[in-house]
Amino acid sequence: MEFKKVISLLFVSLFATASVVFAANNNRNVYSVYSENFNGVHPDASASDVDSIQFQLWSNQSMSGSTKTADPVEGKAYSRLTNDTPSGGKYKYGGGGFVSTNSGGYHNMSAYYGGVMKFWVRSSNSNMSNFKVGVKVNNQEVLVPLSNLGFSANGQWQELTFTLSTATDSRITSSNLGQTNILFIFNLPEANYVAGEYIEFDNIRWIQGSTGTPESFSVVTKNISNDEVTTDPISFSEDTFGQGWSVANQYVEMDIDGEFSGNNWTVRVYSSATEEEKAGLYNETINDKLPMAWKMSWTTLPFNYTDDEGSNANTLEIGENKDGEGTLLGLYDAGKVAIKGDGAKWWYPWFFLQKKSDTSVNSLIINKEGCHTFENTGTSGVTTEYFDTPESSYANTYERKPKLFFACNTKDAKAVQYTGSLIVNLSYE
Repeated sequence: MEFKKVISLLFVSLFATASVVFAANNNRNVYSVYSENFNGVHPDASASDVDSIQFQLWSNQSMSGSTKTADPVEGKAYSRLTNDTPSGGKYKYGGGGFVSTNSGGYHNMSAYYGGVMKFWVRSSNSNMSNFKVGVKVNNQEVLVPLSNLGFSANGQWQELTFTLSTATDSRITSSNLGQTNILFIFNLPEANYVAGEYIEFDNIRWIQGSTGTPESFSVVTKNISNDEVTTDPISFSEDTFGQGWSVANQYVEMDIDGEFSGNNWTVRVYSSATEEEKAGLYNETINDKLPMAWKMSWTTLPFNYTDDEGSNANTLEIGENKDGEGTLLGLYDAGKVAIKGDGAKWWYPWFFLQKKSDTSVNSLIINKEGCHTFENTGTSGVTTEYFDTPESSYANTYERKPKLFFACNTKDAKAVQYTGSLIVNLSYE
C-alpha cells in the first residue's frame, strides 16, 4: 500500500496539498504518549501548554527509569523500568506515570472514548505479568494487570491494547476521559517485587476508534521566510541563476497521523521522471537538466545550537567536496564548516534527487541512497552517520514533523525556466 503526494515544480512554481491545523494535539487520530514518530504530548512544557506532561516515578517507591537504544520498536530509544533495592524508607513496589502538568491538571481526551491505548512491552520476568497499567481519569485510577491484556514474559516485544471505554471499567466514560490526569499509569504490587528485575516499554499512544484510524499522511508546503503554509509553487529566485547551488524559497513539511499495517512504513522522495537525465529541473526545448538535491531536518533551518564541542549549526548553505581529481564526493553544509572547520566537509546531509524506477511499488526506487527520508524506526534515512540531524537533540521543539528542503545547481543554466516533478511517497506492507 502507498500514499503518494505529487509535487510539480517549475523554476517558479509548485502544487501542494491543503494544510491540516490542530489547535491542540488531542484531536489527532493518534496521540503520542511515548513515541518518536507521532505527535502528542509535550514533555516538561509550561503549564500554559495544554499538551504538557511529565514522566514521574512516585517518591516512596523503589523503581528507576532509564533510556535504552539497543533494539527499539520504533524510533531510536525505549524506556526500561528497573526494580531497585529499597532504601531510605522506600517501599517494595514500583509506580509512576505520564502526568498531565498543564494548568488544569488534566488532558481532555474525550475524543478517544471507544478507542484504544496501544503500547509495546517486553520482559522475561514472570512477576511482570502482574505489572498493572492503565489511566487516571477524573482523579480515579483504573489499572489492569498485563496478564489480562495477553502479556507473556518471554523476553520478546509484544503489542498490547487497553480499551478506552466502559468495556474495561465503568469509570472510563467519555466525561471522565475529558479529565484525564495521567495518560499512562503503572504499578507493580509488592507481592511481585524482586530487586533487579525490569520491564521495558515503547511506542505508547492513544488511538481514536476501536477498529483503527484513518491512515493519514499530510504533506504541506511552507515558506522559508515565515514558516507559513502556502499554496504558492516551490520556486527558485531568478537572481540565483548562474550562482551554483541555491535553495528553494519553500520547504515541504510532513506529518504522520495514523496507524499503518505492520508498523513498517517508509517515506521516500524522488523525481517522477523515469529517465536519469530528467531527474531534476528540466527544459524540454533545449534538452537540458539542472541537478536537484534534498535535505531533511526536524527543525526549520538555519538552526544554531550548542553541542558538547561548543557552537554548531545546521544551515542551508551548500558546498561541494571534491577529491584531488575533481570528482564530487558529496554536498556538505558550508555554514557548518564555517563554524566547525574543514572536518565538517565530510558530513553530507544533502542527497541528489533520484529518478523514479519503473519497477513494482515495493522497489519503487532503484537506489535507496538518495531517496529514503525516514521510516517507522526513526530518521535512520540514507546513512545514519550523515542523516540523523543533530539539531533534534538540542532543539526545544515537540513537533514530530520532518521537513524537506530542496536545492538546485543553477551554475550551468541555459534558460530561464525549467520544469520538474517531485513525489513524496509513504509506502507500507
